[in-house]
Amino acid sequence: MKIGVSIDGVLRDLLGQLVETHKKYFPTEEEEDEVVINDYDLEKWLTFPEEEVKQAQLDFNPEFNEETFLDSKEETKLVKVKSKVTLDEFLYEKCTLEIFGYAEESCVSVVEALNQLILANPQHEFIIISREGGLAIPSTFFFLSKTKSICSNIKFVTEYTKVWDHVDVMITDHPKILNTKPLNKLSIVIDKEYNNKIVQSGHRIKTIKEIDDRLLDNFQEAIVGGNQHPSDYWI
Repeated sequence: MKIGVSIDGVLRDLLGQLVETHKKYFPTEEEEDEVVINDYDLEKWLTFPEEEVKQAQLDFNPEFNEETFLDSKEETKLVKVKSKVTLDEFLYEKCTLEIFGYAEESCVSVVEALNQLILANPQHEFIIISREGGLAIPSTFFFLSKTKSICSNIKFVTEYTKVWDHVDVMITDHPKILNTKPLNKLSIVIDKEYNNKIVQSGHRIKTIKEIDDRLLDNFQEAIVGGNQHPSDYWI
């Protein structure tokens, strides 16, 4: 059985790290509310202030000569322009390592709990899988390294729906993954307020520390038997 494990929300406290990083670089004013993030719709929760920066402005000169320009004593004019950081710049350019790499575990020793599941169940293939790209990928490897993950099978996909191409069972908290579950797949849902209205045939838990051999055996039987309600196997 191929068991996928989401990084964010299952192993990594991404939303908490986003709040802390945003507060560090964009502290709230006295009259402003503190930044909170209640789900993965980040644009709804994170805003960035407009800032004034100075930059050089040069007119186009088709006869430009580098040597005469460098010898010139003419001062470069600086003009003030308004600039605002975008969410993508914040995530994938300016604070990528700090967000994806320095984040804490979603709960204490959760990566070690996954390590123990991997060691205790060699008959199953565990896959850490995440929708990420660019510099977030090496930053995530840093996170997995510092938390001492022993999972050797790690995949990055460009769309949430693509995680299902690689797994039979998905352990996740992400609504976009849960809402796109194919009929022939199963899910183990990490219970969060932002996903508690999603109806699933899987099993809800608080952390992967609640997963044991018996639960995995039940899911294995459900997959082999073509039953999308593994609870039918529970005693």
